[in-house]
Amino acid sequence: MLIRLFSSEIRVSILTLFFTRLDKRYYVRELARHLGRDISGVKRELDNLERAGLLASEKVGNLRYYRVNKASPLYAEFRGIIAKTTGIYAGLREGLRKIKGIQRAMVYGPERQESEEGLGPIRLMVIGQVDLNDLNEAIRTLEGRLSREINYLVFDETEFQRRRAEEDPFLMEVLMSRRSILIGTDDGL
Repeated sequence: MLIRLFSSEIRVSILTLFFTRLDKRYYVRELARHLGRDISGVKRELDNLERAGLLASEKVGNLRYYRVNKASPLYAEFRGIIAKTTGIYAGLREGLRKIKGIQRAMVYGPERQESEEGLGPIRLMVIGQVDLNDLNEAIRTLEGRLSREINYLVFDETEFQRRRAEEDPFLMEVLMSRRSILIGTDDGL
């Protein structure tokens, strides 16, 4: 989807890398190796993104390091776009879609922004009739691919509705917190 918005696959790869690892900084040759791209194309896109204000750089010794410019007025919007299209949420959505029986899945919690920025575990709730072995395997794969810990809860629909009707304190806290729906809809939550 992002490649339709941006004319350069290299730019999309760079944005995805930087906005999924917000605390990291990279130098040009390191990025080119990591992305498997030509160094001149990577350097050109880094310069474009720095001029646009999305990246900032600093020279340390012989190397110029690039990082996300969190002071950019577009920072929050780009973080959200990347997370939903090619970043953490897209990766989770893609991995979970392979599991049969998931009716709803969501990332939740007051620390949701911290989990987006790589500062804490991803908190995931899955609702439906799922094979726990399949789900465990998918979570293990996702943790490796995203380089992130995923803490998850699974409820079948009956248990979820019962706890909701009883106003289970934990579930109420989850439902009142900020959340991002990965599979299904927000209806009935």
